[in-house]
Amino acid sequence: MVFLIIFGTRGVTTTAGSGEFHCPDCGAKRPFEHKRVRRFFTLYFIPLIPLDTIGEYVECLHCRSTYKPAVLELLPGPDEKQIEAEFHAAVRRVMVLMMLADGRIDDEEIETIRTIYGKIASTTITKEDIEREVAASQADGRGLRPYLSSVVGSLNDAGKEIVVKAAFFVAAADGDVSAEETNLLAELAAALEMSPAHFKGVIDQLAA
Repeated sequence: MVFLIIFGTRGVTTTAGSGEFHCPDCGAKRPFEHKRVRRFFTLYFIPLIPLDTIGEYVECLHCRSTYKPAVLELLPGPDEKQIEAEFHAAVRRVMVLMMLADGRIDDEEIETIRTIYGKIASTTITKEDIEREVAASQADGRGLRPYLSSVVGSLNDAGKEIVVKAAFFVAAADGDVSAEETNLLAELAAALEMSPAHFKGVIDQLAA
């Protein structure tokens, strides 16, 4: 008889603290939780051995935006937008990387990025902003999966879903999501440590 041993790693999120802070997205004082994400070795999907800490973030319990812990030191005022929600930056970079995946930059994709990012971040992004993001991503040199592996510890489940949805809309900008793009979206979700069932649920909702 052959026994199949299933092992791997996954991030486990714990609450390191809580309180109230000035949320830049809400523009008001809101309750927060300080989250810490640690990678665990898993056996049969059960986390057993703690490994490295892969990130931490502050989550607004009202709008669910996530920020670097430095947001707790931010005072309300004209510069409150200096700290950007973590998923806003991830959405912008992922949409650009998705656009670059086929080696082309199409006007339809640029307009899709402008529209989707505008809705998500409630702010206008120009073609020049996108061009700067393209240059930054090319200088960085990382593809989708390596980039997302570096930010997964700073995103909550809501942020991960928004990143996947934004990437899907860019892939669908030309009217069709190819099998190659679907596989890339699945890789993106895996890098975000979303389960296959969670990813399928998000895609099915968008395709409905």
